[in-house]
Amino acid sequence: KMYLHGCKQTPATPPTTSDEDSSGSTDDGEMKKKKGNRAMGKKKYPKAVKYYSKAIKIDPENATYRLNRAIAKAALELWKDAEDDAAAALELGDPPSAKMYFQLARARMRTGKLDEAEETAKTGLTKFEEEAALMQLMKDIERRQKAAAEKKKQAAEALAARLANEGTDANKLEKAKGLLDRARNAYASAPDQSFELCISAKELLESIETAEAKREEISVCSLQGKVGMRLRKWPEACSAFERASKLGDEIYSMDNAEEREALANAYNNWGITLKNSGKLAEAERILNKAYAKATNGDDLVATTQVAQIVQNLAQCLLQAAKPAEARGMYARALEVGQRVFGGEHASLALNHVGIARCLKKEGQLLDAVRAYTTAWELWQKKDPQECLAEMPEVPNKERFDQIKQQVQKELAELILFIEEAKKQAGKGEGTGAPSGSEAATSA
Repeated sequence: KMYLHGCKQTPATPPTTSDEDSSGSTDDGEMKKKKGNRAMGKKKYPKAVKYYSKAIKIDPENATYRLNRAIAKAALELWKDAEDDAAAALELGDPPSAKMYFQLARARMRTGKLDEAEETAKTGLTKFEEEAALMQLMKDIERRQKAAAEKKKQAAEALAARLANEGTDANKLEKAKGLLDRARNAYASAPDQSFELCISAKELLESIETAEAKREEISVCSLQGKVGMRLRKWPEACSAFERASKLGDEIYSMDNAEEREALANAYNNWGITLKNSGKLAEAERILNKAYAKATNGDDLVATTQVAQIVQNLAQCLLQAAKPAEARGMYARALEVGQRVFGGEHASLALNHVGIARCLKKEGQLLDAVRAYTTAWELWQKKDPQECLAEMPEVPNKERFDQIKQQVQKELAELILFIEEAKKQAGKGEGTGAPSGSEAATSA
């Protein structure tokens, strides 16, 4: 590893090299040492290392040459090399000098070998009790040992705290999972209890920042939202689905079809709860987001989920007194459903009913009659159980019967109105179109 002069930070004053007797050296070796010493005096440390290395090559057993090269390398902060040279000097020294102990102890201290540095300095002080440099170095070593011990203590405490926290988080996660299982079991028979269990589970999970905990919290929020919808606690359900949606945005990948579907479902439910809370503008915005996530930006995507989201958006627009826009959404939902199921699927009737209600609002009464009739005919082609199997949004036969009765009523009222209008027209009297307010109830 090369170091150019001036590239390393050097001490304010050059280190003092040794001019101790180097008996056994040749005159040429002494000459190289003296050139090295002059280079050190000029702070030309790389050049000094070069001369000392030449002297060592001439006389490898000379302790002074090794010591001086250790000092030069220390000036360049090449502490590992300085340690090697100082150790060799100490071994070759006969007897070893205080400088040799100092250089070896300092090099070991600077390479982080504090215990070895302490041992070396103590050995030196037993032989050179009044050596000021060694005494000061011992204080520096002790100060560093104390700092290292404190750092080690802090690291151990941090590790213990992290492990304790992980243990706490793990316990919280397991407890939350248990509460979620209980909430699921209570969903059908005790929805109020299920709702409270979800709240308790969510409180535990909110303080854990792991991906696993966030996925578990999405499950808890989704269940809480569904229970809230069942209990008609719209604000609470809305808050739960909002949390599930935002967590999903954080950890789900749109490149993963399963995660994308789960995220779109969370947004769809959030939009439904907003609609049922009367926040129609916000519901429209969130349902459009649900559609974007379900299609991943591709309008050619046709799935049951896409059809359901568009149908919910249509209901929201109709409720917001935007019948023309709502009819476009119902038509889109109908088109997607036909691509997925074909033209005879019972679920398509719900879109025909929606289109009929929009047409009625717009005053296109004959077209509305045709749409109502198409819906009714689709249901009549199949027995109720088959229809229910194809309409998961309709919970049971009782609700299905209510929907059919409502459609029959709306169709009959519309036909009567048209007939009455014809009579009045024949007499030259006018009449107003039906308001359709009673038809605003969604299927």
